[in-house]
Amino acid sequence: MSLERAAVAAIAVLLAACAHSAPPERSKSASSRTAQNRPSESEAQLAHSAVNLQLLLRQIQGRPNDGRVPDFELESPAGARYSSRDLVGKKAFVAVFFATWCDYCESELRAVQLAFQQVGPLPIIPVSADGPETWARVPAYLAAFGIRDAPVRATDHREFFTAYNPSDSLPSLAIVGQSGALVDYIHGYDPAHAGRLLGSLRQAKSVAPLAWPSLDASNAP
Repeated sequence: MSLERAAVAAIAVLLAACAHSAPPERSKSASSRTAQNRPSESEAQLAHSAVNLQLLLRQIQGRPNDGRVPDFELESPAGARYSSRDLVGKKAFVAVFFATWCDYCESELRAVQLAFQQVGPLPIIPVSADGPETWARVPAYLAAFGIRDAPVRATDHREFFTAYNPSDSLPSLAIVGQSGALVDYIHGYDPAHAGRLLGSLRQAKSVAPLAWPSLDASNAP
């Protein structure tokens, strides 16, 4: 069985399990959903695994030889540029999705700041969902957590937002390792994320680039 078909089959099984577990309906407010409809540990792990498999499937379809995360070319309103050519497969990095008006983003960014103090800094791509009415607050908001990287508007780069934040929730973190592959995807806020975040950042920094198997004739259906 090819890697694509194996991934599709795995996703189908997970989605079927999700349907039986009947998770609570998502609201438009990530903060309200987290506070009012906190999923059980098993449901959260299932959803997390499903998201990672969907990302993996897209990676395999787009890059059959290395499985790296999707390419991107981003530019902030201040003119700063973030390119997958400079990061993916070369440096571990973190994409942080937030907004100044998000109730739980402050707690999640504080957890990121504390984790960086232990494992050392990593390149950050700050992606803000703030609109024109609150955009001026974003640089100072990030600086309060030690983040000086220029923020990117989510509305300017919807393809990147969809690929790296498939749950479409705030706050969210996509942690990409030196291998260029996804190490972890954390969405919503929970104090229990602190230990997981620390472990994922350490793994991202320590894992060497990986050689993914080529989809040759031996893997063909």
